[in-house]
Formats: sequence, C-alpha cells, structure tokens
Amino acid sequence: MANIFDLTSLRGKITSAYIVLVISTTVLGIIAISDLLFLGRQLAEGEVVSNLKDEVLEMRRDEKNLFLYSDINALSRADEHAEFAQNILQDNDKTLSSIVNESDPATLVKMVAAYREKLGQWNVTAVSEKEIVQEEIRALGHQIYLSVETLSSKERQMLETAVSESRWILLLTILLIVISILIVGRQLKRVVVNPLKQLESRLMPIARGHFKHLQPPSNDREFVTFTDAFNRMLKELEIRQKRMLQSEKLASLGILASGVAHELNNPLSNISSSCQLLLEELTEADPAQLNAWLKQIDSETERGRNIVRTLLDFGSQRVFKKEQLNLLGIINETQIIIGKSLREYAADLSINIPTELVLHADKQRIQQLFINLIQNALHASGQGAHLRISAILTDRSVSMIPEGAEVAGNLNCSTDYDGQFVEILVSDDGPGIPGENLSKIFDPFFTTSEPGRGIGLGLFITQEIVREHDGCIAIASTPGKGTQVIVLFPEKGVNRA
Repeated sequence: MANIFDLTSLRGKITSAYIVLVISTTVLGIIAISDLLFLGRQLAEGEVVSNLKDEVLEMRRDEKNLFLYSDINALSRADEHAEFAQNILQDNDKTLSSIVNESDPATLVKMVAAYREKLGQWNVTAVSEKEIVQEEIRALGHQIYLSVETLSSKERQMLETAVSESRWILLLTILLIVISILIVGRQLKRVVVNPLKQLESRLMPIARGHFKHLQPPSNDREFVTFTDAFNRMLKELEIRQKRMLQSEKLASLGILASGVAHELNNPLSNISSSCQLLLEELTEADPAQLNAWLKQIDSETERGRNIVRTLLDFGSQRVFKKEQLNLLGIINETQIIIGKSLREYAADLSINIPTELVLHADKQRIQQLFINLIQNALHASGQGAHLRISAILTDRSVSMIPEGAEVAGNLNCSTDYDGQFVEILVSDDGPGIPGENLSKIFDPFFTTSEPGRGIGLGLFITQEIVREHDGCIAIASTPGKGTQVIVLFPEKGVNRA
C-alpha cells in the first residue's frame, strides 16, 4: 500500500496539508475551549460571591430593623442570613481563596460565627449591657460587609479581566485558524491548482492537433504517471495517424494505377511506332529523319520515366521533410497521377498559379492533399465538372472566401502568423454542401458518398496534412453554387506563434 504521507506524490501532499490543518485547528480549538471553561469558572465564582453579598446585605438590613424597631423576628432572620453566609463561605472555601489570595476565607467565617454569637447574646443580655453588645454586633456586621464588598470588587475585576482576555484569545484563535486555512490553501494551490492550470495550457496545442511531447507540470508521482501515459498515447496516435495516411495513400494509389498505366500507353505507343519506322526505313530514310525518330524515342522514354517516377514518389513511405517546392510543378505532377479520373468524369481542370510561386512543404504529403481535394470535387460534381485551382502570395486575408458562404474549419493561422501566406483555392461548380453537413466534413469517416465510393477519410487526412505544415484550412459552400476549399500555408514555413 502506498504511503499516504509520501511528499513526492500529490496525494501525500494533500493529505499532509489536510492533517496539518486539522491538527492546528484542533489545537486552537482546545485553547479556545479551555478559555471558555476558565470564563465559566469565573462566572461560577462570581455567582458565589454575589450570593454571599446578598446574604450579608439581608443580614445587615434585618440587623437595622432589630436595633431601630426592636423587632424580635428580625433577630432570627438576621441570624438565618448569617448562617447562610457562613455556609456559603464554608462550602466554597477553595473558590473564594483563589479570589482573596493572601486573605484566608476562614477569617471571614470566624467573623460571621462571632456575629451570630453576639446576636444570641443580645437576646439574653440585660438592658443595661445591650448597648455594648449592639455596638459589637454593628462593628462585626460592618467589618463583614466591608470584607465581602472587597471580595466582590476583586471578583468583578477578575471577571472583567477574564472576559477581556477571552475576547482577545477568541479573536487570536479565529485569526490563527484563518491564517492556517490560507497557508494550507496557498500550498494546495501551489501543488495542485497551478500544475493543473499548466497542464491545461500544455494540452491546448494537443487539442488543436499538434501532437507534442507533454512535460509534467510538477514532479508529483500522479502528474508524472499521467504525462507518461499521455505521451505514450500521443506516440501511438502519431504512429496510427501516419499509418492511416499511408493506407489512404496506398488505397488512392491502387485506384490511380490504372490511370497511370493509361498515361504510359501514349509514350509507349509513340516509342513502338518510332521503332517500327526505324526498322523499316533504317537503310532508306535520310539521316535527318532517322535522327527525328530517335529524338522522339528519347523524349517519350523520358516522359514515361517521369510518369513512373511520379508514381513511385507518391507511393513511397518517407520521413516528413519540408523543402522548397514549385507549386505549379507539384500540380502538374498530380495531374499526371489523377489524369484518368479527370478523363472518366470528362472534367475540365483550370490551373491559375504563378510559375514562380514556391511552397515550403513535404512533396509527398502536398501531392496527397491535392489528390484528395480533386477527387472530392470530382465525386461531388459528377460528369462534366469544372474545377479550378488557383494560388496567390498574400498578406493576412480571407479574400478568397465567397461572400455569404457558410464556412467549416478555421483560418486562425491568418491571425497567429505575422508573415505572408501562400493562399490556395480549389473550387468546383458542383451542387455544394448542405448546411447540416458542413460542420461534419472534417470528421473522420463522415461521407455522403454511395457505399464503396469512399470511407470518409479524405478531408480528415487533408486537414491533418495542413496542420503538419502549420497552415489552416476552411471550406466555403453555398448550395447550388459549388464549393471552395481555401488553404493557407505560411510562406516561409515558420511555425505559428
């Protein structure tokens, strides 16, 4: 079982922070409770002193009634209150000792006992001596009152001090609890929230299709394990994407092979015809004619070699490598590969690309891009289609998008990149794309073709090829007015900011 206090793991750090918070809160809570208990004791002591003072006051009141009005009942009541006061002093000896400190509560008990004794003497004393006992009773009562008043004053001061201290202790406890929560919260933010935000920001490029190695936002075991697993998944996705691209390309190659074979028939027929003429007229034809036939054989052989080389280049599996490519030359080679399809659909392909326009790209993948776009246009437009491929070097712009057209995909690179763009438009005059399908056209395996005519990967792979080249793509379409594919590539092949 993993150690929950392992500080190299996120779980351990969170658990440790939680335990520290619980311990600190518990300790501060114990301090607050102890202070409240102390305050409760002070209140209990105050109640004892208050009761004692009440009894003494009642005792003095009955004492006055006795001496002023010779009320014999007042004598018994005064003695009764004195007895109650004596019991309070005896029952709360320890409590009262903590208040009077050096003074001994027993002294006050003796004074009350003496007071009661004098009350008893006054009742049996001769009239001539009652004045003396009366003065002694008054003196003892006054002394008892002053002692109890002093005791009450000290108790009140102690209570006020306890209340003031409790207030400050409570405020300090609350402050320390808040500080503890803030410290723990800050620590949790540092070890949990901040790494999660970093992870989120690092996942954004991956969400946009840039499969880059993900660095762990911290050295915590959970983040390291997650990023390792995620990187393995990215590697597998990259491998599968390349395999899917190659599979789609080979599938296209199989379809196009017959077209290329037809393309080869023309130069082979011309070579065969020239050879037959040479064999028949070798001794009779003049040297100039023989030379012309030989040049034709040589040129047609070179033409056939170029067709085969183009097919081999397209079908081979190579490492992704950008280079400076003449865009018009790439389109012409692609036209050779896809020539049969153009003839089968009786399609007219118009090309309007400056001869000097250069694209920084991988030749094989760019050829795949144009093949996919042309095939899609042919399938959508049907027989007699009119296709157009044009390109310009432009600044930030989306001028090729027809006004009022609905657009799928994005052209964000036009704002993310500061330089010029090679802006390519592939358009057709087909029926266009219905609005409900426009948002799905870049989804893998989405197709509106009849069964057996496609598996819905053409535009998905086209989009991936554009992303590989740091470009962006969008499709604008108006039902009944055809479809336009707009592709933007950074002119110098620089990664977007």
